[in-house]
Amino acid sequence: MPKSRSKRSTYIPPKPAKPPRSPRWVPMLGLSLIGLGTLLLLVIYLIPGLPGGNINLIVGFVMMAGGLVALSRWR
Repeated sequence: MPKSRSKRSTYIPPKPAKPPRSPRWVPMLGLSLIGLGTLLLLVIYLIPGLPGGNINLIVGFVMMAGGLVALSRWR
């Protein structure tokens, strides 16, 4: 008996659903963290007598990294 042509011989999975859009604050948070981290690093190098030492450098780089993480979640 011949095989029916109406049935497919291979499985085609359904298309995945699109992820929801991000809130408006996500890109603003990411860009502001990157900007504030950069500004902090500039201030540290322009004014050498600030208290805190290397902690300020760490805080600036952590702020910039946090901004990159926030922007990676932006859809």
